[in-house]
Amino acid sequence: MTGLGWSARVWRSARADGDAITRRTSGDVVRVRWRRRVRALRWPVGMGIASWRWLRRSRQVRRRRIRTGILSEAERIPQRSGAQTQHVRQGVGLTYQRRYVVQISGSPISAAQLIQRLGGDLNAASPVEIAVFDKTSGGSRRLEVGDEYVVHMPGPWNCPVRVVERTPVSFRFATLRGHMEAGEIEFRVGDAREGDLVFTIESWARSGDRLADLLYEKVGIAKEMQSHMWAHFCRRVAEIAEGEVVGDVEIQTERSDMFRARSGNQSITRAVDAAFARSFALAARLRNRPLHPRGLVFDALLRLHGTSQHRGVPFLDDHTELRGRARLSRAVGLPPPLPDVLGLALRWPQPQADLTGDHSTAELLLAATGQTVPGRHLLRPMTRWSPAFYGSLLTYRVGDRRVLLGAVARRTRIAPADLTTLARAVDERPLLLDLVVATEFGPWEPFGELRLIGPARSDDLEPMRFNPARHPIRELHPEGLLQRARGSSYSAVQRVARHGADHRPERPSS
Repeated sequence: MTGLGWSARVWRSARADGDAITRRTSGDVVRVRWRRRVRALRWPVGMGIASWRWLRRSRQVRRRRIRTGILSEAERIPQRSGAQTQHVRQGVGLTYQRRYVVQISGSPISAAQLIQRLGGDLNAASPVEIAVFDKTSGGSRRLEVGDEYVVHMPGPWNCPVRVVERTPVSFRFATLRGHMEAGEIEFRVGDAREGDLVFTIESWARSGDRLADLLYEKVGIAKEMQSHMWAHFCRRVAEIAEGEVVGDVEIQTERSDMFRARSGNQSITRAVDAAFARSFALAARLRNRPLHPRGLVFDALLRLHGTSQHRGVPFLDDHTELRGRARLSRAVGLPPPLPDVLGLALRWPQPQADLTGDHSTAELLLAATGQTVPGRHLLRPMTRWSPAFYGSLLTYRVGDRRVLLGAVARRTRIAPADLTTLARAVDERPLLLDLVVATEFGPWEPFGELRLIGPARSDDLEPMRFNPARHPIRELHPEGLLQRARGSSYSAVQRVARHGADHRPERPSS
């Protein structure tokens, strides 16, 4: 028996002993005091166990986007009868649809029998070191429509729920007032090929209040705790079914702002967009290209090999070669002896057709930044092209996580940051960089190689312009206000540049 399994059994034993003691007392006060004391002692140790388990198993979970448009189901969730129901429309922030899926092989029981076992004792599957189900309403041990539970968790929330649907192979909870989320969650079992079972937990919910939204959406602690809880639940269900887990637990996520009050957010977005666009448009009138005025263009070969974790993004998952173009430039255009923020812009045709059947173009802009967690969001003036680190600076959304992209110019050669030296160096042999990806607080992981190939070409006469907002990488979604403002700024600059080119007098022919 593992240490963690022993700990879970201790918690369940303590809870059973507590229940036995409370049955011998005469009032609810003693029961409440007993449970509070047990839980007060349990939560610190339980959170330590949960954190250790999350670190050990986080890579055993596959994450991807749902990408089916099924999130509209949340709009069709009925207003449930009964007091205290906390509907998804009453929540705060973004609406999340999440699925936790596990395939179970070799189970001797049917889907209906598994649901019956699970409904009889939810704590048999729950990680009780952080979440304990207490039935507060309902007569029998079986789970029936109308039964109510309180899920006791560490933190300022107890999470009350009510059973609103029950079928032979599924049951569904709706959240009640005081829950950290507003919405519904369903547990169901289906049949797979060759007699396997597929157990799925699916939720449609928003944060219940602003504190929960801060911890879930902004900080991410509540989201990771939730992921750990339900992934562990899925593995335990496989044990209850007396079967084996096939592959990894998969977490599928989609999000939407369909219920969020958008007027205030739209006003802020429009104000920031306008400020950025006007500032960059004015700068473009003074200098045709406000940033990165001069650069060199190279042929680019991207050799992708994927990462250890499937992310649902072809650019990060595929094993393939892509050919495109790259532009290296100095942001301000200071004289080469002085440090400057170096830029690396990439453009390539995406190999998979989009919904219209076209093979769209993708663009990625990187700039010299730091590699550390705080440094990823800070520009870093450099005096050499290589060795150096180029990061996306701003984040992208991949499923339920934010990620940053980067390119690491290898230390095998030193290339001072002037265009003439760069052209000679790449003419001699290609400049090699490792393509990397990381979550906001995680380590960088390589997913490919970038090879810049000469000869170098100037784009002074026909500037190579980029706008990643119009040419996004498929399934990689720009995240945050500054990402949206960047697209508006680039569009404004390019409109001014086109207008100036249209009104520029023709040069007399020689």
